[in-house]
Amino acid sequence: MAATQLTVQTADGVGLSVHITGDGDPLLLIPGLGAGRSAFDPIVPDLARAHRVITFDPRGIGESKGGANTTLTAMARDAVAVLDGAGVDAAAVFGASMGGLVAQHMVVDHPDRVADLILAATAPGGNDGVDSTPEDQAALLGKGARTPEDAYRMACTVLYSVPFQRTHPEFIEEQIRERALHPVRPRVFSAQFRAMWEPDDSFAHLAGVRVPTLVMHGTDDMVTPFENARLLAARIPGAQLRPFDACGHLFFHERPSETARVVHEHLREAGIGPGQSSSGVASSSFSGDSSDAAS
Repeated sequence: MAATQLTVQTADGVGLSVHITGDGDPLLLIPGLGAGRSAFDPIVPDLARAHRVITFDPRGIGESKGGANTTLTAMARDAVAVLDGAGVDAAAVFGASMGGLVAQHMVVDHPDRVADLILAATAPGGNDGVDSTPEDQAALLGKGARTPEDAYRMACTVLYSVPFQRTHPEFIEEQIRERALHPVRPRVFSAQFRAMWEPDDSFAHLAGVRVPTLVMHGTDDMVTPFENARLLAARIPGAQLRPFDACGHLFFHERPSETARVVHEHLREAGIGPGQSSSGVASSSFSGDSSDAAS
């Protein structure tokens, strides 16, 4: 499968590491708190069968330079810079967790750059969402851990559903090893986390979104409670809500093929991607197991 790596310069001269996989209409994936492009590894191969998938490490993460942005608005500007560097005028934008907050800012602040909006495991910005419990948030942040490995092991207790933790310990251990080999700098993580809690009026503007929108969320999400998905779907005109039953925060790790299939079908119905008939009704050329789990 065709793959390209490039370095994109932001407006203030920071180099961001960008990977492009596959051909077709562009699909930009924005990772969450403390995460880089590798967070999407389980779904990129399937998504790239029909789209030109653009992934990147946010500044200060992975192979990208600089320190973290301190506002979601600035993170959205970096995402736009990624599109500029990839030679893309407008793309379908898939934001996961904190990346979903960034995607919301993109569609509000740069509406001409977003052809379709996909919000995964995310919440409204500011004080408009439903928070996790203090205990679950402490686990996510790895409070009390002595090493990056221990911190992410704690985080995994809330990032994945309890059944998935029980049935796929080897997958979770692989994720923990990856984080231990490439730890996130504490200052970068802290800056991103603080940015998520800054005053934010983006939710008020979502009623003006005019692009097709899909909201996907695990029903057993302990990090971002499922009620947040309902709030977003109700706020954005015409938005479709797709629950992933019995899945946790990283539902796209638990059910990667199903996630890719749902995204592919949504984009096809929106007229973004291959398979459109002359009547505008998409013809399916994608197969996926709707009950899969990563292994």
